[in-house]
Amino acid sequence: MSTPLLLSAFNDIRHTWGWLLALGICMILLGAVALAITPAATIGTVIVLGWLLVISGIFEAVHGFQARRSHSMFLHLIGGVLGVLVGLLVVTHPAAGALASTLLFASFLTVIGLFRIIAAARLKLPHWGWAVFDGSISLLLGWDCYCGPNGRGQRCGLSAWQ
Repeated sequence: MSTPLLLSAFNDIRHTWGWLLALGICMILLGAVALAITPAATIGTVIVLGWLLVISGIFEAVHGFQARRSHSMFLHLIGGVLGVLVGLLVVTHPAAGALASTLLFASFLTVIGLFRIIAAARLKLPHWGWAVFDGSISLLLGWDCYCGPNGRGQRCGLSAWQ
């Protein structure tokens, strides 16, 4: 993207700054409400994500049927069926879906944190200390999602059990 194009995009945004400000204020208020009722927000988010999985699975299966002559037909059909099944499982069992997403997210943060620390220490690229710092923060966040403040894993979606 060239600089003049970027500047013209900023000029377009200037005319709607009030709407962007209102959107930002609404997002802050909704985030505060979600923090106040964390279990309900967790379950609500998991149910919405489950329905999105169902809908995307249906679309992928339809695409698989439309691509009958393609080599990827069965891949799309299998992906669509799995999307629908996993989405329905998450919708019908939202607490288990919250637990599974939390553990998946915690695993991702832990693995990516370890990878960044090891890669930064081995490669010693310029400013490698920042990469170690970034990896350490990711590792700590992943571990915090696993254990939580009391060792019971009460963060990152597991608060649905409270």
